[in-house]
Amino acid sequence: MNQSMLLPGPLVVRLALWLALLFCFPLSGSLVGYSFCVEVLGHAEPGQVVFPDTQGAISVEEPSVDFSDRLLVRLVEAEEREPDAWFRDDYRIARVTVGLARKGSPIPHIEATYAVLGVHPDQVWPRIVARRHAILGAEYEAFFGGASSPKKPVGSVSLEEFKRRSSAA
Repeated sequence: MNQSMLLPGPLVVRLALWLALLFCFPLSGSLVGYSFCVEVLGHAEPGQVVFPDTQGAISVEEPSVDFSDRLLVRLVEAEEREPDAWFRDDYRIARVTVGLARKGSPIPHIEATYAVLGVHPDQVWPRIVARRHAILGAEYEAFFGGASSPKKPVGSVSLEEFKRRSSAA
């Protein structure tokens, strides 16, 4: 049994925690049963659920889980393990995107970014830069340099010049 997925405490405490978490972070109907089996009861092997307070295992029917449900479970696990808050936001956006796509949204990524960050995806980086400017003020140039993402100047190179540069390197 994977103890890392099991909520802490005795069965009654795990059940209360699971219900509170389910209220705060709702799951799809097909995922609720799977979440209950894994996080509250604890799977020993497919078709078996072990009650940690006892040594016996009872047989239960394995819930039918489709690919998007498995993906959502993996995204939730990754989000919980991620120490970096920015990457946790990325996992949450991915999770919300999958959920919206399952419901048939024509623009799930845009809706998910609005739901999590409150802005259009094209405005995320400009808002980050604007926030840095607001926080650092005049120190921004010293800390980040002239441009937030420096790029090489655009220019074409002839084939002969390219071969010359390649052989010199």
